[in-house]
This record gives sequence, structure tokens and C-alpha cells, in this order.
Amino acid sequence: MIRLLSLTLASILFLAAGSVSGKLGAGLPISHEIPKTATVEIILLGAPGINDEGSRWEIAYEFRIANQATCYEAWKQGKFKDGSRERVGELIKEGDVKKIFRSPENRKVLFQIPFSPEIQERLRNEPRDRVKFTPGKITPEDIQLSREQEMRAQSFLFYSVINIYDARLKKTLMIPASFTWSFSSYPQARFEIKVEINSDSSYSVNTSVPTKTS
Repeated sequence: MIRLLSLTLASILFLAAGSVSGKLGAGLPISHEIPKTATVEIILLGAPGINDEGSRWEIAYEFRIANQATCYEAWKQGKFKDGSRERVGELIKEGDVKKIFRSPENRKVLFQIPFSPEIQERLRNEPRDRVKFTPGKITPEDIQLSREQEMRAQSFLFYSVINIYDARLKKTLMIPASFTWSFSSYPQARFEIKVEINSDSSYSVNTSVPTKTS
């Protein structure tokens, strides 16, 4: 399996801010449909040699889960810094895939990651309401509620590296594509990553926007 790179700090979505303090909400209602599977689709939008024989890609990934308290501690310890090989969270699934580009259907890769009953229960316990603070008016109760929330609020961590050999460019590009997605912002656990390679070998990597605002 190709080596995975570290998750970038810019992708962390667990820091909260607000103007009104409040009580920690209960978990999600029983009627709320908890996803049984996460879906990650990686799409190659374009590349100079996308139609050339010999162009191909290889993707290796790890899909993990961690609560916000764990993510915050990892951030303080520098585990999200560029170049770090440390992983954050509990591993749910890992794998890799290789495909050539000449077939259009091979320009999309779909990973489906099943959730165990334990993981589903953690998602069901996601707080409905966020604890928010008024600057200068934070009480000990607010701090305790915030800590409890951080222990219950879940985030998915996707570590991946995409190795693309472009036959037109005659070179291999190693592209990190790692993100943190909070469950509160992606309640259906469906994610999309789009990759595009330019003629000068530069590239862009973007992920889907949240389906729900935290």
C-alpha cells in the first residue's frame, strides 16, 4: 500500500464559536436515521493524459472516527502538522485500489465503509444542540457542558494519498487528499472529493460542502 500522508490542519472543523450560552442537548432523536455506511467518492475531473494509454491512478486510504476532544488534543500535540505520520482516531476501514484512466468509469472510485453497531450508537449520541459562549461570560457550568459535548460529538477522518501516473506528462504525481468531516455537518456520511491535474503538473483537490450547517 502506498504511504499515507498527514491530515492538514486546515481541514479540521471541530472548533466552535458563538454568542449565547446554552444547555447540552440530548442525542439525536430515535427517529433520526443513522447511516449504516459511509460513502466516499473520489472523482478525477481532468488530466492532460486522461485519455492516454498507460495513465492510471492508485489510491490508498484510511477511514477513522474520533470525538472532538480527541481531535483537539491531537491538534495541540501537533499530530495534524504537515509531515506527521501519526494517525488520529479509531480505524474503521483501510484499503487501496488501482485503475487505468482510458475507461471513463475508472475515473471515479467509490469507497463504501460499513459502520458497526458500536459506531452507529456513537453517531446516535451526537449532541443536537451546540454549546455556545458569550466572550467574557463563560461559567464553570458552560465549560463542563462543552467538555461533555466534545466527548460526544464525532468527526470522520479520511487519510488518503492518490498516486497518478500521467502518460502525457510522463510523470507520477503524489497527491495528498485528507480531510476531517464532522458528523453534524454531514449527517448522511456521504462525501465527495474532486481532483484535477493541470498541464503544468499543478493540481487541485476539493471536497464536498457540508449538507448541514453545524
